[in-house]
Amino acid sequence: RAVDSDSIEAGLLTLVLKGNASYFAGSGRNTLDFSLELDDLITLHLMEDGSASTSSKEAAVTTLLGTPGEDNSDSNGLDTDGYLLNGAFWLSINRAAGTASLEPTDQLLAVCPFNPPRPLNNNPPLETCVLRRDVRARGYPARAGGVATAMEVLAVAAAKDGTEAAVDGLAAGLDESSGESAFLATILGDNVYAAQLAPDFARAIHERYDLNGRYRRAYWINPGYEWTPTQTGGTPLFSVSQKLYLFALVSLDENWSR
Repeated sequence: RAVDSDSIEAGLLTLVLKGNASYFAGSGRNTLDFSLELDDLITLHLMEDGSASTSSKEAAVTTLLGTPGEDNSDSNGLDTDGYLLNGAFWLSINRAAGTASLEPTDQLLAVCPFNPPRPLNNNPPLETCVLRRDVRARGYPARAGGVATAMEVLAVAAAKDGTEAAVDGLAAGLDESSGESAFLATILGDNVYAAQLAPDFARAIHERYDLNGRYRRAYWINPGYEWTPTQTGGTPLFSVSQKLYLFALVSLDENWSR
């Protein structure tokens, strides 16, 4: 989906996980300790001008996404190591650990690398399509000297039967020293505007989606891409992507102990 915006704050991405309350909190169910978890999230940043042509990187990405994936079984039964979701992504599975991860295929990496190489002779243009890991194994990675590019809004550490009250309390007590304000400062700069915007926006999301830390959760994703000096020929740059694709791996966690 394309979204027009005239400022980086208008382009801030909010991803909301919305589970059905009748499943997660219904009487007589054994699902009261279940939760929705954002295991992995990868964003694809396009910096191409104009509409996609047949020779553009966006067209190549679209073709890969439209390539049929594999069945998750073989002649011996269920695949144990994973399978292709499409031409762009592979679902890697560790059945012994009970985990899975979202991985780009070599074909996608050839079009949109994770770490764009330095321009030849230190002379842009830069890569027009890059990948970024925003969430990995439920954590928020940051490269050396960088900052996290995603966060959970009103994240709490509490037993599953206590997350809703904990989220409500956190929302009520939000102020300009919150983690939400610190995150927006990495996007908008360390200023009063960002510090005041974050608590108000987080509370609005909480009210709109009734966040409870278990099956109704929200995440912010930075819509820009930070180019390091080694990628630009010596000057750090921060650019807002012309288009951004978001790919998420969401799981149903049935084993979180109290």
